[in-house]
Amino acid sequence: MQSIIASLAARHGLSKAEILQEIESAFSIILSRWYHLEVIVYFREDLRLVGVAYNTVGGVILQLVLDLPVILSRKTLRNYLEDHLAMVAVFKLVRRYKPFERMLVWGEIIGCDPEHNLYVETEIISDERIIAVCPLNRIGLHKRHGGHFGMGQLRAFHLRRVEPVSLNGTPRLKVVLDRVSKTLVETLLRDHLEFDAEQIKLRCIKRYVGHKSIVLATKQLPKKAIIAVDRELKERVQVQIVKQLP
Repeated sequence: MQSIIASLAARHGLSKAEILQEIESAFSIILSRWYHLEVIVYFREDLRLVGVAYNTVGGVILQLVLDLPVILSRKTLRNYLEDHLAMVAVFKLVRRYKPFERMLVWGEIIGCDPEHNLYVETEIISDERIIAVCPLNRIGLHKRHGGHFGMGQLRAFHLRRVEPVSLNGTPRLKVVLDRVSKTLVETLLRDHLEFDAEQIKLRCIKRYVGHKSIVLATKQLPKKAIIAVDRELKERVQVQIVKQLP
């Protein structure tokens, strides 16, 4: 059992404790459905699985110990466990990456599908490279052609959404990026402000993608930061100084 648990943990990117907990949960759920009774499955200290079915007869709760080795040999149950663990692993990744939504990410263009959606390799968490997608409708019309997103190019993106999806019945993590958000203008400017970022408040109030972005700021922004964002987005960044943001 130790080797099986270690193998499952390595395959699904979960800890051994998480594997034990999810095996108990998965088998409890499916056996309860099979028997139409409440079934509790748990590991003993020697890692032997124990299953107990509870049934109420005449107001008395009866317990029935199930023969799990016979039940667990069924292919259906094994497949259910693999699917359950795959889903748990994906939801764990979603919880890990969800806090990074609306942030700036830099990624390398590595592909484009027949619908012209971009595939981007990025490192949202240090030393963890993942593949994200930037849909065609999240790219400005002026930049959909002309080589602005050629293979191998490094580009800035707004992390729009992190969610679990099913691909041919297999749970997967989906990270969606975009290039049209007003937030992208703000995060790019802050990225180039460096040490002044915490002292300057700014907000992009309007963005005409590919033409102009209007930004309000509480202090003068360095010209090099404005130029850097202008070049990355291929649009004019117009900054207005205000005492406080509306």
